[in-house]
Amino acid sequence: MAEDGIEIKDLHGSSFFDVMGDSPRNRILDFLASDAFDYTLKEIAKNSRVGYATIKRIWHHFIDLGLVKQTRKVGKAVFYKYDNTTPYGKLFKRFYLDIIISEANKEAQKYLLEKKTSSTKLIKKTA
Repeated sequence: MAEDGIEIKDLHGSSFFDVMGDSPRNRILDFLASDAFDYTLKEIAKNSRVGYATIKRIWHHFIDLGLVKQTRKVGKAVFYKYDNTTPYGKLFKRFYLDIIISEANKEAQKYLLEKKTSSTKLIKKTA
């Protein structure tokens, strides 16, 4: 908690899941859309907390829609990253950021309202 009493929460992921639901596809999208680096499928599975078999089963959807692109190959390992250049990639990224920003604004308004309410109570007690 910061010295002014504001607690910074990790809005990444949880607010997206609150709005869209927690599913393997959403976990993968949340991880990839919030990161600019490229990863192997095993790394995506680990970091998005989705089983590798599940990733292998649904990965073609991400490629077919143009949400991910292959960036390089190192030996047998194939690296992928979120593709911000395709129409669906741009649309989803904007949608994703709108959700994160909207939820952050809600939390900020809630905090300010709580702070205002507690200040009002403190003033009434001292009066």
